[in-house]
Amino acid sequence: MDREPVGVRITGVAAEIPPTVVSTAEVEERAGICERFHFEPGWLERVTQVRERRWAAPEVKPSDLAAAAGRAAIADAGVDPTELDVVLFGGITHDFIEPATANIVADSLGARRARVFDVTNACNGLIDAVDVADALIRSGKARRVLATTGERATIVNNWNARTIEELLHQVAGLMLGDGGGALVLEASDDPEHGLREREFRSDPAQWRLATAGVFRPSTQACEICGSILDLRFQTEGRRMFEVGIAMMPPTVAAVMERTGWTYDQLDIVFCHEAHRKFIDNGMVETRDKIWSTVERFGNTSTCSLPLAMAEAKAVGALVPGTKILLMAGGAGMSTAAMTLVW
Repeated sequence: MDREPVGVRITGVAAEIPPTVVSTAEVEERAGICERFHFEPGWLERVTQVRERRWAAPEVKPSDLAAAAGRAAIADAGVDPTELDVVLFGGITHDFIEPATANIVADSLGARRARVFDVTNACNGLIDAVDVADALIRSGKARRVLATTGERATIVNNWNARTIEELLHQVAGLMLGDGGGALVLEASDDPEHGLREREFRSDPAQWRLATAGVFRPSTQACEICGSILDLRFQTEGRRMFEVGIAMMPPTVAAVMERTGWTYDQLDIVFCHEAHRKFIDNGMVETRDKIWSTVERFGNTSTCSLPLAMAEAKAVGALVPGTKILLMAGGAGMSTAAMTLVW
C-alpha cells in the first residue's frame, strides 16, 4: 500500500542566550590587539561589525544550553517530551567525544522514548538536523522530532597570539558567541504550510580554510599539559569569504527557483551570519529581509537560525502564511538553503 503523502511543519522554536554580555572592546583588550599589535582602538568592531556577544559561565555545557532551548521549544509547540520520537543535537561543540550529546539533552528533557543522535556539520549542523528530521518524518520513521543545538564556541578562542599573522588567522574566533537553540518539527497534513524545497551544496576540497579542535599526532602533544587536542579556531578569512560568496547565491537561487518564488515574495530571511560583511556584500537579493542578530550576539554558529526565528516569533513577525527562506554556510565548505511557509 502506498504511504499517504505527509508534510512537515515547524511547530515550536526557542533559543537560550547566556546573560553575560561581552563587548568587542573587552575582547579587543583581552586579546591585546591594541597594546601588543598596535592596532587602533575599535579596529575589531570596525572589521567584524560585532558590538557584543554573550558568553556562558565556565561550568555551562553545550547540552545545558541545548536542553534549555529544547524545553522552551516543546512548550512552544505544546507537546510533552515523552511524545518526541527523535532528539537530534546539531552543535559544533559537544559535551563529550562519546556518547552523542543528544543523549544528555534527551535525558535532561525526560524524552525517554526518543531515538537520539548527533548531526555535525560546522555552522550548517542545525539546518542539516532540520533536513534529517524532515526525512525521518516524511519516510514514516517519526512523527515528532526535536532538533537542538548548544554552542560553547568561545572555548576555541586563542588569547595569546604571538604574531600579527597568527592573530589574523584567529580573528573569526573573536566574533563567536555562546547560546542554544531548538526547533520542533511535526508531521502535518496541511498542504498550505510547512517545509517546501531545499538545496545543499559542498566543496570538500576547502576544508583546510577553517579548522578547530584538531587532533595532533602524539609526538606533537602540548609540552605543558600533554594534550593532543588543539582547540584553537583558525581560518583563512579572505579565502573563506571568497568561497562563500561564490557558493551561497547559486544555492539560494536554485531553491527559490524550485519553490517557484521570487525574492520579492519572501517575507523574512533567516541566515547564519558569520559576519555582517558577507550579508552586505554577498546576498544582495535577500539582505533587506534578513533578521539580523550578528551585531548584538556575534557569530552564534548553529544557534543563529533558531535565535533569529525565536526573536521574530516573540514580536509577532511569524504569522501563518509567512514565506521564509533559511540559509547557512559552514566550514568544510558547505552551503544550505530551505524554503518554508509558516
